[in-house]
Amino acid sequence: MIRHTITSGVIAIAALLTVLPASAQAAENVLQNAGFESELSPEVGDWVLFDGSRLSTDHARSGSRSVFNWGISRNRPAPPYLTGRASGSYQEFFAAPGSTWRLTGFGMTANRIRGYPAFGILQISFFDAEGKDLGTVETEDNRTTRAKISNEVNRNAEPGEWVALDTGVATAPAGTATVQAFTLFVDYSAAAILQGVYFDDLSLCETNESGDCIASQSR
Repeated sequence: MIRHTITSGVIAIAALLTVLPASAQAAENVLQNAGFESELSPEVGDWVLFDGSRLSTDHARSGSRSVFNWGISRNRPAPPYLTGRASGSYQEFFAAPGSTWRLTGFGMTANRIRGYPAFGILQISFFDAEGKDLGTVETEDNRTTRAKISNEVNRNAEPGEWVALDTGVATAPAGTATVQAFTLFVDYSAAAILQGVYFDDLSLCETNESGDCIASQSR
């Protein structure tokens, strides 16, 4: 993987999405191709897929496509679990130290996820100009979790139901140059089966002190 870091931990966060007019959402969401409807063009800032991710027309919350992060389960390591590879996608944006960001969207599994730990999440992490993962201000004292992550799509999720995902607000540490927004599927259940999570209708926005989205010039 190039310029992306998979970090660890599980944090339960309430999955509440800000209700905004469609025009406001479009202006505040810095993600390109947020609904995965277009063919990917990473060279112009579109999604970069890695380790078993692909666009899919099998399921979509809106439009006709989503992204499917999937894989065959690996042997279960010791905590914090996410020490190896995961399937996912990401985009990167300029970000200033002290700026605050929030990533939301939806995830769905077509079949009940088997085993533990096996789950899909959204993730935010900040990086310096040399590509070093700085994590977030909120997770700086956490020994196992550098990134800010969302609630999970896991074995408790009902197949076919889209789950609202929300990382909550993540603050850029000193030295931040960029922010990376991820979709991820991790499976260390040792179940020896192929499974995964679909993601659709994502939004990454810079926020104000109240956690509400604001217009951003950080592309």
